[in-house]
Amino acid sequence: MSEHLITEFSSVDGVAEGLAKFEKHCIDTEDLRGVFATSYLEITRSIASQLDYAFKDPEGVAAYLIRFGNLYREALINYEKGDIKQIPKSWFIAFEAAKMKEGLVIQHLILGINAHINHDLAISLHDVGIDPGRNDKYHDHTKVNTILSKSTENLKREVATKYAPVLERLDRTTGHISDDVTNFSIPKAREHAWTFATALANARNEAERTILRKALDEQAAVLARLIMASPTKDPRFTRSITVAKRVDSLATSLFNLFRRKKNRSKK
Repeated sequence: MSEHLITEFSSVDGVAEGLAKFEKHCIDTEDLRGVFATSYLEITRSIASQLDYAFKDPEGVAAYLIRFGNLYREALINYEKGDIKQIPKSWFIAFEAAKMKEGLVIQHLILGINAHINHDLAISLHDVGIDPGRNDKYHDHTKVNTILSKSTENLKREVATKYAPVLERLDRTTGHISDDVTNFSIPKAREHAWTFATALANARNEAERTILRKALDEQAAVLARLIMASPTKDPRFTRSITVAKRVDSLATSLFNLFRRKKNRSKK
């Protein structure tokens, strides 16, 4: 993995290119970290396509996208290196769940979104700076919500196609577990991230910022654990999940085989 993301991102295009390479690596190796990588790539491309006209401070948005990408890249690299102390707890939980192949595809997606928004976003905003021009930067921050909303359906389609061809069947089998797991508002989470970034910016010294960062880390970790909590201990539920996973795994393997044959035929 690390060879795809070892170089620090210095442009928005670089972030997209790095994510695309990592996504391909995950699909080829059936690494469930790819579930979030695919969604993150889709979102990055959507925002990048509107940089020139949708924002009041496009350079500021680009800088935040780059820092955002580098925080994810650093978490991945530190996980590969086994440097656990340097990994945000929410990312560690997400990466461990992927390694152990625990949970459903939708849970892996939400684990990534949780760590991305509830931990990394506030830090990205603070590191890039929300001043001067805080009002314009806040306008751009909320503008991203509109882009995310319009990208959601395509994002879900990409994830389902690449990792869970029978995702709708999984939802039926589990009693629409996705509704339970995703029962939070991304715009509200992003607003919370802005509030935390403001608190970091307004902190009087580094000691206060350290306390805020620790609180952010713990909060996102608690949410990650809740996302992975089993909704029921009923054996019938467990058996249903096992069967659904097997069907999903078979469909995914067939899809990947078809994709590889198609790629070879193009060469």
